[in-house]
Amino acid sequence: MKLDRDTLTSCRERGGAAADARPDRIDDALESEKLGYGEGEPLAADSYDSYPSRSELSNPSQGGFLRELLTHPKVNDVGDAVAELTGATDTPTLRDWIRTVESAAEINNLDIDSLTAEGSADEGGADPLTVTLGYKPHDSVVSSDSTLLVAELYAEGLSVSEISEILDTDGPHVRDTLKDVGLIEGKTRAETRSDFAENDARLGGTTIDNTDTGDSRGLTVNADDYA
Repeated sequence: MKLDRDTLTSCRERGGAAADARPDRIDDALESEKLGYGEGEPLAADSYDSYPSRSELSNPSQGGFLRELLTHPKVNDVGDAVAELTGATDTPTLRDWIRTVESAAEINNLDIDSLTAEGSADEGGADPLTVTLGYKPHDSVVSSDSTLLVAELYAEGLSVSEISEILDTDGPHVRDTLKDVGLIEGKTRAETRSDFAENDARLGGTTIDNTDTGDSRGLTVNADDYA
């Protein structure tokens, strides 16, 4: 990670947004290829409209499609395959789909367990974090609490929301981490709460004076509202 003056200035100017110019591999890594019918890009065809219906799946001509689906890194079992094939959520329909997939696999001499295991074994090469960084980071630093990793991802051009997604954490945590190291300007939530408490104590506590009743009572204020 190179944090020279130009990079630091660029990071601060972005204010948490993605960089306008960044390596193509980053956009490739962040493309929304997600498991689930209608979720992101389809895993086994150009479009979800091209997916076979349950009756069509039983046709031996769908063997190639079924193999491609079962060997996809995101498909780990027959349940994942069904989740990708249909948006149905009711149990009876899902059971019917599972039976259809199992039957179609048998017709085409496809072993579901071995094919899904084959796909999972290849998943490491498509890890979005590895692709984004251009190398595989050591397991000890792969954490949303790793300041170095969060800073490097931001310096590479990722936005706060993209970092939070790739590290499976919340955006405010990522933003606070980047503020701590000076890559985003401004106070962290903890600093804001501390300032609020200090000012409130210096003023003797926050009160409301009801001029009609003469009732003066404390006001509870959530400092997070000012973060």
